[in-house]
Amino acid sequence: MRKRKKSSGKFWIFYILFILVLIGFWIWFLNGVIRKDLKIYEAAQPGYVVDEVVEKIQSGDISDMDFAESASRFEDPDIYRESFKASLEGKTISYRESPTSYDAQAPVYELYADDTHIATVNIKSISSTQLMFILSVQEWEVASVTPVYDTGDTGITITIPDIYTAYVNGIEVDEREMTGEPQDYMEFEIAGQYTSVPKEVTYEVSGLMSTPSVEVRDAGGNEVMLEVDGTSYSAGFTGTEVPADIAENAITNAKYISEVYAGDRTLNAIKPFLTSDSYLIPLFESYINHDLWMYSGHTAPTYSNESASEYIKYNDNFYSVVVYFDKSMYLPKRNMTAEVTTHNKYFYVNVDGKWVIADMLNMTQE
Repeated sequence: MRKRKKSSGKFWIFYILFILVLIGFWIWFLNGVIRKDLKIYEAAQPGYVVDEVVEKIQSGDISDMDFAESASRFEDPDIYRESFKASLEGKTISYRESPTSYDAQAPVYELYADDTHIATVNIKSISSTQLMFILSVQEWEVASVTPVYDTGDTGITITIPDIYTAYVNGIEVDEREMTGEPQDYMEFEIAGQYTSVPKEVTYEVSGLMSTPSVEVRDAGGNEVMLEVDGTSYSAGFTGTEVPADIAENAITNAKYISEVYAGDRTLNAIKPFLTSDSYLIPLFESYINHDLWMYSGHTAPTYSNESASEYIKYNDNFYSVVVYFDKSMYLPKRNMTAEVTTHNKYFYVNVDGKWVIADMLNMTQE
């Protein structure tokens, strides 16, 4: 019988080494591929896209955010953007997935500046690649970055004469902001029968982001002092220095009226500077017929502290002026001195080219 040859020990040694090398190669290859694919998979997570959004906002760049224009024409259209940007200064921005994010292909993230919710980020998948037949790698893009901010809800009212002009943040208000109908001023009721007179108007400005700067100017362009009550602004008529000729005429006319009261002049003396159908004439007649006796028999009056002030020109045919003076008269029959003060506002109107008194108000009774 022939003997079988023994296998060579060297063969087995090489065989084992080959198997070990082959196993090592596949371990190295698979380990490298798996690591690479896992890195690719990790880098493709949507959170990295949100990180880029956060980094951009943190740097002060909010150009990707969609802000509405200002709700009011009296504010800069970018006021929301600028206010939002200022609110982020010194704060750390973070994010977390929204609890309402249910779509894996379009996740939603909420951004916070410290603890304040500032934006919602929507991202979406634009492509998908399979790795190792079990992993799906998404490519993402930002669908939208919607800021969360307070819109303008501040409202103000401005009540002024219609001959004045109001400005909000330097922009003139007009009939677009007017609310209701112009209202009559009661003190112009009589003068209004002879000429056009101012009315009171109210403007309402709403949708402001912040408290505005409000300015009112009169017909001459002079700034008028405002009364402020919360969000309500108002202005009345402001008197100015009286032109010399108007002051002289007003004081003279007021003295004539005072002298009619004292019986030193007749009613005819003042009729030329009253309207022809003046309601004052019957009042003077009644006084002359019933009360004039109080000042009968007096010495020549003396005047002191004469002044004309608070000149207000409402329009080319209408103005008012306040006249003040003290008058002293000695009454021999009663052995007494009568002290009389005139402090009246006179409303002058231009009728047929002549300035006449339409109305007068006693300032001491206000």
